[in-house]
This record gives sequence, C-alpha cells and structure tokens, in this order.
Amino acid sequence: MKPIRLGMIGSGHVSSRYFEQAALIEGVSFVATYSRHLTNAENKAAAYGIPRWYDDYRVMMDKEELDAVIVTTPHSLHAEPVLAALERGLHVLNEKPMATTFEDCQRMVSLAEAHNAIFMSLPFDLNPALLAASEYVNERYIGKITGAEAQLSLPGPWRDNWYYNKSIAHGGAVLDCLVYPVSRLVALLGPAVSVMAEVNTLIPNRIVGDGKRVQSDVDDNVTLIVQFAGGQHAVIRVLWGMSFKQNNTIIYGRNGTLALNDSGYPFVIQTLGQPVPEAERVVWRGLEHCYVPHEKINRYPHESVIAHFVRCLRNGEQPVQSGRQQLHVHEIMFAAYRSAESGQRYSLTTTFTPWSKLDTGIFDTRSDYI
Repeated sequence: MKPIRLGMIGSGHVSSRYFEQAALIEGVSFVATYSRHLTNAENKAAAYGIPRWYDDYRVMMDKEELDAVIVTTPHSLHAEPVLAALERGLHVLNEKPMATTFEDCQRMVSLAEAHNAIFMSLPFDLNPALLAASEYVNERYIGKITGAEAQLSLPGPWRDNWYYNKSIAHGGAVLDCLVYPVSRLVALLGPAVSVMAEVNTLIPNRIVGDGKRVQSDVDDNVTLIVQFAGGQHAVIRVLWGMSFKQNNTIIYGRNGTLALNDSGYPFVIQTLGQPVPEAERVVWRGLEHCYVPHEKINRYPHESVIAHFVRCLRNGEQPVQSGRQQLHVHEIMFAAYRSAESGQRYSLTTTFTPWSKLDTGIFDTRSDYI
C-alpha cells in the first residue's frame, strides 16, 4: 500500500480533527504543518508528532515530498494556498467555504481539472443517513417532488477571533453555515436553476463565549428561495439568533416526505403509499405511516472526511461530491449575496452530473394529474 504524505496548511482549532482522523488510517501521515505564526505551527506539530513546521506554505510544498495538502485556514485565506498547491500538481482537501469569491472558486475547479488533480472541497455530506435517503427520493414512496426546506440555525459562533469581523471573514452566516443545507439539498436533488434571497445583519451587538461583548458587521440572517427546473421551490434558512441548533433537511412529495435529522430521528420516510420494508414504524411530527429504515442506514459505513479523501488518492478518483458539484453549491451561496443586494432573481450558470441515480421525471408535475 502506497504511503500518503500530507501537509497541513492552517494550525488552528479546525485542523485537529484531520490529524486525529489520519492517525486511524494505515499508511497515512502528516509530515509538515504551516501557520503564519511559526510558533503555532510548531505547537501543533509537537501535539501530533509531526516532524517539521513552516511559516511559508510555498516553501513547505517545494521542500516536502507531499502527495496532498489539507487547507484549514480562515475563510478568506483559502484561495491562495489551494491555487498554489494545484499549480504544483498537488491534490487538495479544502475546508468550507471553497473561497470568499465565486471567481476564486471557479479558478480552483478549472486548475484542478487542468492538472488532473483530486480536489475535494467541503462540506462532506455522505453520512449513512443521507446515503440512505438518496435511495428513497423516488415516486414509489413520496410521489412527485413538490418542494423542500433545509436549515442550519444556531445561537452563533461562540468564538470571536474573526467570525464577526467582515474585514477578516469576508462574510458571516452565508460563508460559514449556508454551505451545509445547500450542499445537502443539491446532493439529494441535483442542480438548481435560480436563487432569490434576503440577507442582513440582525444582531450587531452580541454576547459570545464567556460573556464577552463584541460588535458584529457580518450577515447573520439569511433566507433563500432556490428554484429547480420543474418549478419546485426549496426554502433554505440560516439564522445566528436561535436559542438552540436546528440542522434539518426536508423533501416534500405529493404522496410523502423525507426528513433528515428532524424531531430526533436521523432519517424518516412519511408515505401515503405502501409500508417501507425493513423499517421501524414511528410517529413523526404527530403523523402516522412514518418509517425509520435503521437497517438501510446501518449498511452504510461511517467514513471520515480524511478516509474518503485518501480513498480517492489511492484509487485516482475524484470525490463523490465533485468539484463541479461544490462549485454549484458555492454559486448558490454567492447568488444569495447578489440577489439580496439587487432585489432580483439570480439565474445560476453552473451545473453538474448528480452522483445519485435520480429519475428526473420525479420533478415533472405538469404532464399528468397528480
């Protein structure tokens, strides 16, 4: 088995999970870390037994014999190291968001394709519940799709180091959280065609962390209407103002509903049709004829982000959620800003081939009585 040598670009809180995931995979090792502040890179290297550390990621890429790099810097610092790595033919795993401008996202995907490099940009949605859900997006259980909704809402980030400073973060809830519900919906339903949005700063004076008071100038209140080719609308919501976290996805059909991470269930099928085989019958939101397919969910592995990336490296394959798919996700995000600023609908220009075997006829609500 070929050893995989990785370099870490970014030595903050987020990087730790990648070191820990890699330690569980045979033949995978981090050989160097980078931070703008050399002490931070050295401290992270010491914590995880990494032999070398740098304060210049270009020097690290040129001196070390790397197979790939992981980029976990703050949002606004993703583009330059990702592009530098791809220019050198290195494979890249990039934290979300891909970048803080759509133009930089386009450059990343184009450069990866030009250099035949594996480019994996988060989020990584392929958990067992979503993989199981993809099997039930069909007319047998839910009929024609009529709409959807998804959200990731929470009180707001507890850290104040840069999240609430627009000059550093280049955005707030859109760049940090909207990527998750948009990515989940697109993973299940395929590409959308247009976006309308409202985006604003609802809470400029915040109490965070251990009671510290901060002034925020980033967006924290976001609502999108994303339209699909059949005319269906998906309402996508992010609010940094709730007293609890809500992170669900719901797909509505004429004869049923699919719900992910809702009301305490990982995945629920509500159907007016035949019972779902090999599934537990439950009551969801007070409704009968609801099912949780535990056995189907449990058939899928709990693959970590690094494990999926390493599998791609070893097989020479692009990730299931391709660069083109995540570029579409990010166009939707940046379309939210543009639509909110102009007050107009934004027509999307990107598309991708869905990884799931979705019958596009499920969006056809106009050719027959339903």
